[in-house]
Amino acid sequence: MSDETKDMRTTLALIRTIDAEKRTHLAELRTGIGILAIPMSLMTILIATSEYYTIESALAFILGVVIGIIALSLVGGYLAIRALIKIRANERLRKTCKDITCLLEEHLKSS
Repeated sequence: MSDETKDMRTTLALIRTIDAEKRTHLAELRTGIGILAIPMSLMTILIATSEYYTIESALAFILGVVIGIIALSLVGGYLAIRALIKIRANERLRKTCKDITCLLEEHLKSS
């Protein structure tokens, strides 16, 4: 096998790796957005059923739900923001590097 063929295979493998990382980050973003939707649903349920209970009688339950809402919001926000940062970094890498040697060097540095 010639050196040119090996270089081409290496180039294609690196491009596939970068694309696979982007798909992974997009899946992470989707998961973060999904987790962010759960607290909104819980809050909607609390508001919709608020006329059926008094806050004093259900205070422990409401505090537990509010703590859960805050925790889920933090986790979902963290996942979404981290995924967006990584997606932007990958796109920046693709735009700044015009040839495969630059891509390879930058990819190895970030790994």
